[in-house]
Amino acid sequence: MNEELAELAASGATALVTAVGTDLWQEAKRLMSGILARARGGRRDELSVALDRQSTAARGAVDAGSVRYWTEALSQLLDRDPEFAQDVRALAALGTRDRPDIAIQVNSATDSGEVFAVQHGTQYFAAGPKSRDSRERP
Repeated sequence: MNEELAELAASGATALVTAVGTDLWQEAKRLMSGILARARGGRRDELSVALDRQSTAARGAVDAGSVRYWTEALSQLLDRDPEFAQDVRALAALGTRDRPDIAIQVNSATDSGEVFAVQHGTQYFAAGPKSRDSRERP
């Protein structure tokens, strides 16, 4: 798979998972269902079930595992049939048509890691055990 299609798969997956629990979910699900309806291969049923299961996830519950799962699924579909690129582009662009100022950000931490992220504005962070203890003491 070429690099452009790999990036497109990742963008489409991120848009799909980010849309869960938002006003964009029905459109994202419709677009992904359309892709799956035209797909060939044994994973079509599995992906349809996963899409239905994804719709029950909580709003804002964007996890790296879901993004990886859908990135792999879209990569396989694009690898088999690059004609899906237009549909995946529509999925990836979801939400940015009306609001070009929206940036999609996915953060994850593993193995007791912490993520501190901000898209717009300022974030202040003090490191060290005393910085955390000071909030609990008067």
